[in-house]
Amino acid sequence: MHTNFGKCNIPPTLQKLIDLQNVLVDPEQMYLGLNFYLSLEDFRYFNTPSDVIVFGNIGVDGIHYGFLTDYGSVTDLELAPIVCVCPMDFDRPTRIVAKNLREFLSVNMTDSELFYNQFDSEENYLAVRERWGEEAAYQPSANDKLVRERVIKFLQIPIIDKPYVYVQRVELDRQRNVSIQTQDGLGVTTPLLQGEKHILFPIQKHTDPDLELLQEYLYSTPVASRLALFRDIQFNYVLQDHQELNEIVIEAMINMELIDEAKRLSEDV
Repeated sequence: MHTNFGKCNIPPTLQKLIDLQNVLVDPEQMYLGLNFYLSLEDFRYFNTPSDVIVFGNIGVDGIHYGFLTDYGSVTDLELAPIVCVCPMDFDRPTRIVAKNLREFLSVNMTDSELFYNQFDSEENYLAVRERWGEEAAYQPSANDKLVRERVIKFLQIPIIDKPYVYVQRVELDRQRNVSIQTQDGLGVTTPLLQGEKHILFPIQKHTDPDLELLQEYLYSTPVASRLALFRDIQFNYVLQDHQELNEIVIEAMINMELIDEAKRLSEDV
């Protein structure tokens, strides 16, 4: 858990989830109540951003949730935005889905499908959700409903009206705060300082980058540009398969004092 959380402390809302798991004991009971399993360590994929602290997974297709620290600029995880990582979605594996953990839990209890599926509109979502309900082979038992009610009461989470609209608004708010766009759609929020200019370093899936030029870029360009490049590299490459590239990225992160992010990439390898 130390590598996953790095210098960040466990936030109060997550601690409440940990306490709940200790009460329920059975992870399956937790899943019944939360729609995900707690995962506080060793649950990362090659395209889990290095500045994401994982806290849960849904048990299917590697889909997991985490706090986005924006390369350490967010240190209070109670305030950190929540992302959903879908490792098998190679077009856009990571999306911001909630403003913070409490609001994430509120949407997740009833509308978790919004986090890892795409819908054209709210009407489309509601229609699909109704169809899923009609086609579902599993119907919750009286005991399952009791566990869920117990979890909701224990957590005392807020109610969010119109969850579809909420998730869309969170995405729009993120884009307003992005200083440089990245290929994964996540972007970086570190601002360009006065007089700084972002120059794109080209990264493509099927073309090996010039490592000498890459190294020069990572030690000479604005901080925001370097962070954007880290995202583009992780989006396009399985760093475990590119040892020299991985070493260059990790060394550059350490040089920028992104120690937690560098450790997570090292552990992934």
